[in-house]
Amino acid sequence: MMAYLALQAGQAQSREKLAALLWSLNGETQARMSLRQAVSAIRKAMHKCGSGRFLTNGVSVGLYLDEIDFDVARFETLATGSSPERLEQALAVYRGDLLDGLGVKEEPFEDWLRIERERLRTIAVAALDRLVAHYSASKDLSSCARTAARLLAMEPLREDIHRALMRAYAAQGRINLALKQYELCREALERDLGLQPELETRQLYEALRTRRMSSSPHSTRPVAAAEPAAGSGANAGGSLSGGEPMPPTTHYVKSAGINIAYQVTGEGPIDLLYVPGWVSNLDLAWGSPRFAHVLKRLGTFSRLIRFDKRGTGLSDRNVGLPTLEERMEDVRAVLDAVGSTRAVLFGSSEGGPMCMLFAATYPERTSALVLNGTYAKGTWSKEYPWARTVAQVDDDVAAVERQWGKPADMSNAAPSLTENMVEREWFAAYLRNSASPADAIALWRWGTEVDVRDILPAIRVPTLIVQRTGDRWVRPEEGRYLATHIQGARYVELAGRDHVIWGEDCDSLVDEIRSFVTGSTSRKTVSALTG
Repeated sequence: MMAYLALQAGQAQSREKLAALLWSLNGETQARMSLRQAVSAIRKAMHKCGSGRFLTNGVSVGLYLDEIDFDVARFETLATGSSPERLEQALAVYRGDLLDGLGVKEEPFEDWLRIERERLRTIAVAALDRLVAHYSASKDLSSCARTAARLLAMEPLREDIHRALMRAYAAQGRINLALKQYELCREALERDLGLQPELETRQLYEALRTRRMSSSPHSTRPVAAAEPAAGSGANAGGSLSGGEPMPPTTHYVKSAGINIAYQVTGEGPIDLLYVPGWVSNLDLAWGSPRFAHVLKRLGTFSRLIRFDKRGTGLSDRNVGLPTLEERMEDVRAVLDAVGSTRAVLFGSSEGGPMCMLFAATYPERTSALVLNGTYAKGTWSKEYPWARTVAQVDDDVAAVERQWGKPADMSNAAPSLTENMVEREWFAAYLRNSASPADAIALWRWGTEVDVRDILPAIRVPTLIVQRTGDRWVRPEEGRYLATHIQGARYVELAGRDHVIWGEDCDSLVDEIRSFVTGSTSRKTVSALTG
């Protein structure tokens, strides 16, 4: 009733109409009684919040919003604007259908709700239409792709938008994605309408195919076009073949006023967003042949999306200690920026809890969840006895401060690399360029304060949990805890001691991820248990 009155704000509604709208199945006497109870509850709530006016008399009920910030009203006001900024603000408010998921089993109310949903949806589509046209004309390819993908999620039969997305992908040099978009368009039209794409769409497809075939086979890319064979990486402590690749282009997106840096590599059919642990630096990650090897392999079967969390790396620094929810919204902003409507989230170490929160909060944006060497709680307790104690955390922080800037001590992060001075020097530079010493220590302590145990039962997406048997930072019991508390999770234990994803036998980790997200057979599994 509150929603109905808010959408009719400023107009008194007869009690008879409201009773028939919401309680028609109960009989007239019971309907009026239910209405009186609802009116009383709303009056008490409105008095408590101290804003807005809720006026009633013997025949009518009315809601006057006054100072209340009503999202529908804000959306409609912003959507009437002509500037891209106002349209983006409007679409940030519109996250889905009005009262999505609500059902009261009253036909009059459901009829009204269906009409209102369609009206607001039409406004949102029109706003997206205008933004696609604007970004296409202004050559803002990333924004065009992001907006077109969102519009197609609402209206998958819009050929003009499929073409706009194909052109945006092609202009970015992502020809394979452009061709895949044509296939998605063709399949949707054939499935829902029994039609083939229009001539203009087919001609665009053929032009892109010709362009791909005529491109040089020796052109260089930051990510390999074919997957390296398993075992192409070096043994523990060794180096990987191939020169240091050039870092791909770094892009930025605003999230609550903070600049978040991100990179996209690979042209696989699956969007895979990697959330690293502790601190990171997008550019310097490519400086390690081992790390670059892992990123290349991930990019052979996915469009790999990586970002530096707020306060670290190439993203804005000195932003204070973020909440887990703020960092989660940064993930959403990056996905929106690259035009990804659904993605596999891959969280390693401290990046895992953020991915878990995102999967529980935005299941419609999460196609699967991959967790590696991560945890549900950062500090020891009787109920979670595997985490590090307060004293151990203090020792860790003291060691970080003492060793900062020196060749990195890999004895816990990657014992197999302790004798590899090249890797230790690179890792020290990687850390130095990821955060200042004070920020690194503050973020280390922040990671130990995380506790996401309560949200685990709310995760309802396919989940893979990978854990090294000898990991010195996160014990196997912590991975098993996640597997038993996330419904249907698959738990895989791999031999090894390294915590970082580019450590010893890194190919086995990539094999497990590839098998899980693509359905192909993994080449090597040491131990697999079903949670």
